[in-house]
Amino acid sequence: MKEKKRNPNPTIKDVARLANVGIATVSRVLNNSEKVSEKTKERVIEIIEELGYSPNINARTLSSKNINSLSFVTPDMGNEFYGIMYSLLEKKISRNNYRLIVFPLIDQISLEKIKQNTDLIYQTDGVFFSSLSVSSIFHNRIPPKKIILIDSYDERFDSVYVDNYQIGKTAAEYLISNSPSNSTFYLVTFKELNNEFTSFVFKKRDEGFLQVMEKNNKKVKIIYSDLMWDGGYKAIGNIIKRRPKKYSSIFATCDMIGVGVKKYLEEKNMHPKRDYSLIAVDNLPISRLFQLTTIRQPIIEMVEIAYEMFISSMEGRDKVEHYQLEGKIVERET
Repeated sequence: MKEKKRNPNPTIKDVARLANVGIATVSRVLNNSEKVSEKTKERVIEIIEELGYSPNINARTLSSKNINSLSFVTPDMGNEFYGIMYSLLEKKISRNNYRLIVFPLIDQISLEKIKQNTDLIYQTDGVFFSSLSVSSIFHNRIPPKKIILIDSYDERFDSVYVDNYQIGKTAAEYLISNSPSNSTFYLVTFKELNNEFTSFVFKKRDEGFLQVMEKNNKKVKIIYSDLMWDGGYKAIGNIIKRRPKKYSSIFATCDMIGVGVKKYLEEKNMHPKRDYSLIAVDNLPISRLFQLTTIRQPIIEMVEIAYEMFISSMEGRDKVEHYQLEGKIVERET
């Protein structure tokens, strides 16, 4: 009987195929992630040992002719959400001898720069896009690099994201179940312009919220806010001039807006769960400080999965992968 030849250079794809799992699952096992069941982990490790597979990302990056850098394109590094995302991602990729170069799209000038073929973004080994539409920015001139989307979706590229329409629905359902029947409902949100910078995150949250409210025959007062720390404060102040007689139920579509709303209500001597309910989105550290009920954006999980997708693509995965995560309510004082 002929002895079966052993593949001298097994890849992560070989391990995933024989273990009947996805490449990202193999990557999680290699990184000792807790998100893999013991049974699956044992099967993957058994295949790894059988094949003699050994990941060697460092050797690949060091032998590359390109600089060992990755790009992180974000709408606004001044927003704490993206600052946290950057810090987590930078820690992850630095383990594989990469450095992360940030490209904040703060204005039209920065947008036009990254569209040019001579820009540094075209010289890095891959690009992480956060909360942005690749099609809107590059149209048909998309960089020929590995692209991974964080907090957005495009069927052509690896992506990890949350369903913002569902987040809006979750907020509505929470407020309806935690408010008196005669409450006044408010939606405090940011009005996005339809341009290259737009991800439609807020629009989707608005639509999900309003759909549930309409289904339950609830009228909603819509208030638009700036994305500044005092934006929610000013926005709610333009509508609620004095302490209202009715219970107020408020959905602020991000923590930045929600913090300002809560501050204003406090100054009007309104007490949470007695005079109002307030829910926001993100679960940034400041929401804990202000005891703000919020819907948690799984930033850590999104970054971990984006990192794993990059690693698995470097190991030979060519099939596009998509991961949809859930936002969960973190209930606090409001």
